Amino acid sequence: MALASPTRSSWWIRVGTSTAFLMGSFVLVAASVSGTASARARVVSVDNSTISCTKVTGLARFDPRLRSPGTVKGLETVHLNLALSGCSSSTLPPPITVAGQLQGALVANTGTSCSTSLGTSSYVSVGTLTVDWKVHGAKISRTSSFSPQRVRPEKVRHKASARQSIKVGSPGSPRPSVVGDFAGGNDGKTSSFSLTWDRSAVTCSTGLHDLPIISGTLAFS
Repeated sequence: MALASPTRSSWWIRVGTSTAFLMGSFVLVAASVSGTASARARVVSVDNSTISCTKVTGLARFDPRLRSPGTVKGLETVHLNLALSGCSSSTLPPPITVAGQLQGALVANTGTSCSTSLGTSSYVSVGTLTVDWKVHGAKISRTSSFSPQRVRPEKVRHKASARQSIKVGSPGSPRPSVVGDFAGGNDGKTSSFSLTWDRSAVTCSTGLHDLPIISGTLAFS
């Protein structure tokens, strides 16, 4: 037993040395791969670039709830939490991909009635919407903010499954100004943003709080 012990110890020392060498090689290879990936994700300036997203989904939340009947005057806040996909920009050619998460709130003194708060006439809104961009294959500063100068939504109707829309920066009205990424050549003055939703016939009678957004578009140009 006394003779076997040194032999076993020597074998374990050799194995331990080989293991350490292999682990060291793995760390070097991993660092090399990581460095290559970082080099590929080049920094791209998109300050004055344009972007277009063909799909917008998520949730609009009304505070206070819209009701039928409701008041015709008073502050109404619409909180938006939306995912942007189908996005493309000439500054970020394939295989670079980009998507976004839009959040913010718009406030208008339009009351809490389902029939008047989102009427067909346009009204001036107050608020800033911010997009956090998620880019794969490049590095950008990642944020765009825009303050809509005018919102032109359609009326929230009582018809079941009626598809309605809300537009920010629609034709013929002042455009939103964009700060940060994708401001375009004129700070977003020709940009547009629209949302579309479906709603049930009973929502307003119980108080409309959450409104699922089923589609929409965003274009900063």
